[in-house]
Amino acid sequence: MVDMAIFKATYTGSASGAKASIRYFEHRPGKDNAKITRALWGWDGKMERTQAYAMIDESQKGSLFFRFVISPDPAKEDTRRDIYLREITEEMMLGLEDRLLRQIQWVAATHDDHAPHRHVHIIAILPKKLQVHDLKALRQIATEATLVQRHQQDQTLAQKQERGREQEAQWELQR
Repeated sequence: MVDMAIFKATYTGSASGAKASIRYFEHRPGKDNAKITRALWGWDGKMERTQAYAMIDESQKGSLFFRFVISPDPAKEDTRRDIYLREITEEMMLGLEDRLLRQIQWVAATHDDHAPHRHVHIIAILPKKLQVHDLKALRQIATEATLVQRHQQDQTLAQKQERGREQEAQWELQR
């Protein structure tokens, strides 16, 4: 299986570093340096910055704040910019919960306006440092979810095109 174009992971023990990342996620300038405020979101949908900060402030002592970036390959996976990035993110985070055998708190923001590759930034609060095998597993989960979604999107498009051809053929017969 081909790896995703981008999967990055870094961590910090610093709550202030995690909060700075959230500000970046939310306010990174858009195309041509346009001022943009992006929605933050998590398991329960939209999240305000104050909620994200509270999540960080209330985390257990010793928690690590991981920053993830995931982005489907625009040439192979997100060819029509139609992959549901939130769904991919949620599947990856569920996979992480399964690996760690515990619920994980996280906040994310979608960046789809300043680069040719759409991507999601995530801050996850974890009890321990992830190992290389954990990161490889997360990449694999996200890649598989993306490829399944790409296949489903392509099938749906092909079905719509076939219905269109059938309708057109019927119209021609009615002439």
